[in-house]
Amino acid sequence: MSGRVKVIMGRAKRGLYAGRHIQFGNKVSEDGGNKSRRTWMPNVQKKRLFSLALDQYIQVHITTHALRCIDKAGGIDEYLLKTPDHKLENSRCMFWKKHIGLAYELLERTEIALVPPEVERKIRETRFVSKKTENATTKLATAEISSEGSAEEQGEGAGIKPEHFVSRGMGQDGVTAENFSTVTL
Repeated sequence: MSGRVKVIMGRAKRGLYAGRHIQFGNKVSEDGGNKSRRTWMPNVQKKRLFSLALDQYIQVHITTHALRCIDKAGGIDEYLLKTPDHKLENSRCMFWKKHIGLAYELLERTEIALVPPEVERKIRETRFVSKKTENATTKLATAEISSEGSAEEQGEGAGIKPEHFVSRGMGQDGVTAENFSTVTL
C-alpha cells in the first residue's frame, strides 16, 4: 500500500495556510453526551505583508498560524525561502519564493564599498559644510541685492557680512567665517 495522499482544501490553494486545514470532529452535548458532527475552519485573514527583497507589499489570504511562523522566521522573505517546496501548497507562494530568491541573488552580486569611519566622517562634514555655505551664499546674495548700495557706500557696519551669520549661530558644525569670506558673489 502506498503512502498517505495529502488532500488540500480548495481555498488553501489561494493563500498561505502553513498546514492548517478544515478539522472534523464531534459536538458533544452537555447533558446526554449526544454527538453530532461538526467542522472547524482555520482562522484566515487577508493581510498585506511587506517584502524587503522586492520592496513592495504582497497581499495574501493567510492563517494566524502562518503569521506567527513568519514573525518567528523574521519576515515573509525568510519564511518563504526557508520553507521547503512541498510544504508550500500553492503556485502563488512558489511564484513569490522564486522572485524573492532572484532578488536576493541580485543583491549578492551587487558590489558594496566599505569606507573607514574617519573617511566617512570627512565626506559627511564636507557635504554639510558645502550645503551650509550654499545656503549662506544665497542669503547673502539676496540680502545684497535687496539693499540699496554696497557696504562701502553706506559706511562701516552697514550691509550684511559673513560674520553676521556666524554670530547668529551658523558658525557651529564646522562652518566658520573663513568659509563665508572665500565665497565670491
